[in-house]
Amino acid sequence: MTRLLGAALVIAGCGALGLAGVARLDGRVRDLGELAAGLDTLQRELGWRLAPLPQALAAAAKAAHGPAEQFFARCAQKAGQPEGRTFQQVWRDSLYAAPLRLAEGDRALLDRLGPVLGRYDGDSQRLALEDAAAGLRSLQGEAADDRGRLGRVYGVLGMTAGLFLAILLI
Repeated sequence: MTRLLGAALVIAGCGALGLAGVARLDGRVRDLGELAAGLDTLQRELGWRLAPLPQALAAAAKAAHGPAEQFFARCAQKAGQPEGRTFQQVWRDSLYAAPLRLAEGDRALLDRLGPVLGRYDGDSQRLALEDAAAGLRSLQGEAADDRGRLGRVYGVLGMTAGLFLAILLI
């Protein structure tokens, strides 16, 4: 009886690891979409309303949800009180401090915005934000494809590994 319970726990644990991999892929898709929505709001605020950067970032935080909201809110807070740091440093620090589920290529795309925001005219910032949002949407499509393809693989591998280990242990 104890062996069967142990085998069931091993199967459940390995299955949970597979599902955690699927959740990580799903979180990346969601975070990329939320960041793109925040950049769209930031683009409207900077390009059309000509709002100051901290206010535009606060509006982007309100438009986003989850970790993306935390990222934009942190940028807005730190941009309002720079403490001798450039906005590029504030942007980069916020990008790596927020619990975003992104790949390095995703972060690199966003990191290129730091030197542009708050430094150039409204049109240049608007174009850079449009380009970054389009890049994020493209990455989101690729991530959704990965989630569909790899999600099944992770789920099946988790359950298969659990069954294999349970058979070995029994």
